Amino acid sequence: MRQAFLDCFSGISGDMFLGALIGAGWPGQELMSLPEKLGLDNTAVEIQEVKRQGIKGIQVKVSGTEPQPFRNLRDVEVILERSDLQPKIIQLSLKVFNLLAQVEAKVHGCSLEDVHFHEIGAVDTLVDIVGTISGLDHLSVGKIYCSPIPLARGWIDCEHGRLPLPAPASAELLKNVPVYGVDAEWELVTPTGGALIKVLADHFRTFPEMGVEKIGYGAGSRDISQWPNLLRIWLGKAQPSEKGSVVIELRSYIDDMNPEWYEYLMEQLFGVGALDVAMSPIYMKKNRPGIEITVLAAPGYENSLSQILFEESTTSGIRLNRCQRYILPRRNGMVPTNWGNVRAKLITRPDGRSTISPEYEACKEVARRFNVTLSAVYQAVSQMSIEDFIDEKRYVVSQE
Repeated sequence: MRQAFLDCFSGISGDMFLGALIGAGWPGQELMSLPEKLGLDNTAVEIQEVKRQGIKGIQVKVSGTEPQPFRNLRDVEVILERSDLQPKIIQLSLKVFNLLAQVEAKVHGCSLEDVHFHEIGAVDTLVDIVGTISGLDHLSVGKIYCSPIPLARGWIDCEHGRLPLPAPASAELLKNVPVYGVDAEWELVTPTGGALIKVLADHFRTFPEMGVEKIGYGAGSRDISQWPNLLRIWLGKAQPSEKGSVVIELRSYIDDMNPEWYEYLMEQLFGVGALDVAMSPIYMKKNRPGIEITVLAAPGYENSLSQILFEESTTSGIRLNRCQRYILPRRNGMVPTNWGNVRAKLITRPDGRSTISPEYEACKEVARRFNVTLSAVYQAVSQMSIEDFIDEKRYVVSQE
């Protein structure tokens, strides 16, 4: 399976997503045949190469040759259920449409049944959503990463009248999505584009580590002067040897605290979400001996960990850094020993080898319970065959 990175430097819409997928290798003929598969008569799909600020991109236009009826969610479900598309494509498409219906109902203050898709049920949105999911499936895209989303100011005219940008439906869809403002006065994120990334994107972040294979550019409908109005998609294989993630590092220097308190401080930090806590001896001003405390945590735990440091230590200042870290793939589980199942990790090395790493607390408990040395338990766990490793999802911890 491939992974994809959506580089939304000029926002995102359904037609831009389609164009990017075609630029990355999805055959255009498959998109052009989609209206027939959906039973949408008098519908045309036009694909053409255009340039945006000198960069070639693919522009997709979907149009109905006759006026289209208003459709509600049930109408869309019937269209998809009667099509000959794969069940997984139908299921995911319905998930996007359901999200759009929920947002429209919330924004306009009506029930889900009363939502009529004046825009969402139009043929272009049907083709945009189903086509995007079909294209991703054709290109064997599994995990999808998405960049933060730019937002513009200004106004847009639609069926409901004049609305502020981003449009209320788009704004609702972008909750919990990282965004930033840009100096522009036109729509950068459509409701269809917002719903697609909200459902399909696994992570919103900077560029992931990957072996890039293909790049595609999908063109927006207008040519603007500030920047290329394009959506760029990167396709490639994930690097299996190591996993990247972002962590928050909290650091503090202390030179006036009772050493007996450090153990309790460490316990409290782990108790509110610290991934790791390290303490190192240092020499501070006037050559006074002190301790440097380093705490690692996932983003979002900074406030609770800072509060513990201020309450349970004598520090008066904490430095925070956002760090990129790499960790080898690992799985939690157990291995069978003469003393029963003992918790351990299965770690995959860069060369593909797997090794078993004992869990200290589990080994310590076994050593005390059976009156054996800790080193003997460690050795027994480490030497177990990889085939004997029991994945965490396959066992139930004994309550005896």
